[in-house]
Amino acid sequence: MKSSLNTLHHQNNDWLRVLEFYKEELSILTSRLEEVASKNTGKEILEQVEHFQNKFVILREQLDVLKHDINTRNEEVTELAKTRPEHIDEKFTSVNDRLLNRVKDFLHSIADTRYEFNNFLVKVM
Repeated sequence: MKSSLNTLHHQNNDWLRVLEFYKEELSILTSRLEEVASKNTGKEILEQVEHFQNKFVILREQLDVLKHDINTRNEEVTELAKTRPEHIDEKFTSVNDRLLNRVKDFLHSIADTRYEFNNFLVKVM
């Protein structure tokens, strides 16, 4: 599939905004988790707290790697736009679907984690 540089640039910016949203959401979820940990000292609950702490750390790492890769792609698109300004709105460059799939996988992972975490909160609160 081919896409224009302008489309790729906007897609990158959309993804960066989405990642920023989820970065903030992970902070909120972490705060909720800390609240649960401070109010519950049972072994089973603390095991679940540790489980979610680990999941949140992994998601933050994935988010940082994705953000870096998107910024790298954005730099490549900017360089192409400088060397070929006549092609900014013309569909001529191939789209790298691997990055799109990685973003979709991340969004799926965070949605699953949030669902699992909310079910946990219902049980302990």
